[in-house]
Amino acid sequence: MTGQGADKPPVDNPITSSDQDVLKRAPIADSFAAEVRRLDASEGIVVAVLGRWGHGKSSFINLMREHFAATPPLVVVDFNPWLFSGTQQLVDFFFTELASSLQLKDKDEFQTIAKALRDYGDVLSPLGAIPVFGAWWERSYKATRAFTEWLRQRREKNAGSLRDQVADALRALDEPIVVVVDDIDRLTTAEIRDVFRLVRLTASFPNLIYVLAFDRARVEAALDEDGVPGRAYLEKIIQLGFDLPSIPAPLLRTHVFAELDRLVGDVGDIRFDRSRWADVYVETVEPLIASIRDVTRLALSARPVMAALGSDVEAVDLIAIESIRVFRPELFDALQRIRSDLTTTTGGLYGQQRDDRAQSRMEEILKLAGNDGAVVRSLIKRVFPAAERLIGGTHYMSDYQGIWRKAHRLAHSDFLDLYLDRVAPAGLDAFGNAERAFELLADPSVLDKFLVSLNPDILGDTIAALEAYEGEFPADGIVPGATALLNHIADIPERDGGLFDLRRDIVVTRVVLRMLRQIEDDSKRETAVRRILAGVESRSSEYELILLVGHLEHAGSKLVSETTATDLEQALAREVEASPPARIEREWALLRVYTFVKDRGANLDRAGVTEPNVVRALLADARGENRSQSMDSRHVRREQVLAWDSLVEIFGGEDALRPAVEALRDADGDSDLVILAQRYLSGWRPSRH
Repeated sequence: MTGQGADKPPVDNPITSSDQDVLKRAPIADSFAAEVRRLDASEGIVVAVLGRWGHGKSSFINLMREHFAATPPLVVVDFNPWLFSGTQQLVDFFFTELASSLQLKDKDEFQTIAKALRDYGDVLSPLGAIPVFGAWWERSYKATRAFTEWLRQRREKNAGSLRDQVADALRALDEPIVVVVDDIDRLTTAEIRDVFRLVRLTASFPNLIYVLAFDRARVEAALDEDGVPGRAYLEKIIQLGFDLPSIPAPLLRTHVFAELDRLVGDVGDIRFDRSRWADVYVETVEPLIASIRDVTRLALSARPVMAALGSDVEAVDLIAIESIRVFRPELFDALQRIRSDLTTTTGGLYGQQRDDRAQSRMEEILKLAGNDGAVVRSLIKRVFPAAERLIGGTHYMSDYQGIWRKAHRLAHSDFLDLYLDRVAPAGLDAFGNAERAFELLADPSVLDKFLVSLNPDILGDTIAALEAYEGEFPADGIVPGATALLNHIADIPERDGGLFDLRRDIVVTRVVLRMLRQIEDDSKRETAVRRILAGVESRSSEYELILLVGHLEHAGSKLVSETTATDLEQALAREVEASPPARIEREWALLRVYTFVKDRGANLDRAGVTEPNVVRALLADARGENRSQSMDSRHVRREQVLAWDSLVEIFGGEDALRPAVEALRDADGDSDLVILAQRYLSGWRPSRH
């Protein structure tokens, strides 16, 4: 987890509050902290937050602090074992640190405990029993058996008494003290053992709750001893543990894209080949990223490189090679050593002998890569194609060098040298929004304001997330809620990303369908449909709802009777005949509306249809995209198209459509829609793949 401002570079620090909780772990942390608070701490408690490095243990504990700060607040003391070494020094400074922290928190309440803890720590220390001339005394007598026995007896006598005083003082507290020990897994094996000896020594104090954070596998391995596995050792110490949940892959990808968007956005004239990006990201970058911290590390490391080289070197290549440098530096070093092999094409004098040596070096790198061998192979194929022959792939001849140079790719030695010689070196919000929208379904004005307040980019995801409430929609929220959602279809941006993205109208109608299905009585459902239609603000949304509830094959869900469906269709046709749309800018499916009502006998007003604002809306609805894809690439080729036959039918022929397009050109100039329509009018038709 990382906390950062919206317009600032990322920082690899734990978050400090639930406001920064992009992983939505705050409720889980609050629940776990509440469970810790409920435990009987009369004889001390040891709990653990477990997770791999970089998976947010420190952030999770910071979220727990918010619960501990609630009434009645618990005192939280942080003990950093990094500052000390050795069991004895840890013990000495643990009590000193704890005593100092308590004095700072509240002198009146904790001064007795603080003094007892400090005295107890002093008597446990070897120097605690030595008079004021301590160093001289120790040098003079430490080797004598008499002094050693005298020191042992004195310490045992004093320690027992002082321990009881500490325990009594702690037992008198109304609420326990929480001691946080973080980053244990970053210590050496010996230091990890020292920390757990300290915990074992002090864990039985009343009203003392340890919260330890570490990687289970790392600590168990450090605690393994002859005949006693580290896991068994931990089980004897820890009463309650919490394993951090894994980070969902879609969320991780979202954060990668968000950070990389920020990176490339900082360079005004960046070179970025989108046709290669999908393959490079999926095969080379993503397999190396396992945590939010990894995302931040990559963004932090790549930022200066992108700022310095993003306008000169292909950014897709830079991100790929930076991923190797950050997450597998030993592979990066090895690749640097064979830089000429990465950019040398097939052919040339002594080519086969040279390739044999280069292939041997590449085999060593693949062996070094281990489980990331596929990542290295992809890096070669996608970024350094000249070296693909060394892994059994395509041979590229020297004429490709000019192509790579023109593209400013690392595949050309000039740009690889430039990079190496000057380099020292992203939906989860959707469900939270849906929860809020669900609460507001019965209050249309407030719901409308809430939907308007959302970033349009997440509006569709928010509405789609309402599907989770199927069967639970409040009866008094179905009509106002469905009306509000239908009125906001125009505000949802059409996505141009994946081949499987749902159209914005389908996103909304899937939710509306689930709302209406919840009304079991047929007559009440028909009444609800009519009430929703009365509140819908656009002909496009009226059409969409009529289509949804009707009986049209492959479209209607038959939520109203055939008679009612026909009545609704005819009513819409009469509305369209009577007047143009009141707010043309809110019409997102006007061509479909006109086609639908024309098929039902409506006589469209020719003058109204040719009005520029109407023509613009008709062309916008008619615009679509043909997509094609090669078998060996994830890159999708796109071609803008129009539903030309439908447009021609609405206007009554191309001769009638031509002046309407010219009138729109007079109003809008050479817009994308105008240019596309003029191409059709000139005889162009889209290619067929």
